[in-house]
Amino acid sequence: MDEIIARWAAGDAAAAEELYTTYYHRVKEFIIKRGAHIVDAEDVAQEAMIAGLEGLKAGRKPERLTMWLLGIARHLSFRRSLPAGDDALRQIADPKRRSAGSMAIRREMNALLERALEKMTPADRQIVDLHYRAGLSRKEVADRLDLPIEAVHARCDRAHGRLRQALSRHFTTVTLSEIESAGILLRDIRALRPAFRQVILAKHLQGLSDAEASLRLQLPEATFRARLQSAYEILQCDPQADFSKAREEYLAEKEDSGG
Repeated sequence: MDEIIARWAAGDAAAAEELYTTYYHRVKEFIIKRGAHIVDAEDVAQEAMIAGLEGLKAGRKPERLTMWLLGIARHLSFRRSLPAGDDALRQIADPKRRSAGSMAIRREMNALLERALEKMTPADRQIVDLHYRAGLSRKEVADRLDLPIEAVHARCDRAHGRLRQALSRHFTTVTLSEIESAGILLRDIRALRPAFRQVILAKHLQGLSDAEASLRLQLPEATFRARLQSAYEILQCDPQADFSKAREEYLAEKEDSGG
């Protein structure tokens, strides 16, 4: 599975599809066992998988992928069960809301949903807007609009299909933008504080593993990873950023200095 995750992190959209199909049903069954109706479980599972794929793309490396995805789904299902407008509780139930990176992802997903909604009829758009934006279950939407539940199912399923298409195009766009990125330069790394500079140097310029770098720097591995994450945030990049130019400059300087 690590190989598939690495392929997705490198931009292979087929790997994302493989991860989705492998774990979607596990996540859905988990939510059903927690007492959710099957159609609500499908919605939570889809949202959890999208969040999980975005997290993996951004460099998250969960030790146990299944448990990590189930944790995301559990937070999402709990958030759906909270009273409308109780934002304080939602902040606690969904820690991802407090992350700037996660908020950016949510904005992107909202934009994707907007584009999918534009292709729908006004009647379909109203149903999906109540379901996704207002957070109502499909049954609650049917009750509010006095429609058969089957009609709500059909319209939400159409929205799912359009959202999947938009998501596929989104993944392709993200991959292309990363390929075209200018990358990180040596001067960017030198501008970091020493504690952050040395972890980037060890990880990306010297090519050490986390364990090797922690040993060399005499740091607990958890501390090393925390500093590395902070360095990424300062550099405004992720672990998959292009460090090749910085590495070339670093090695050239070492050669010029004789070691």
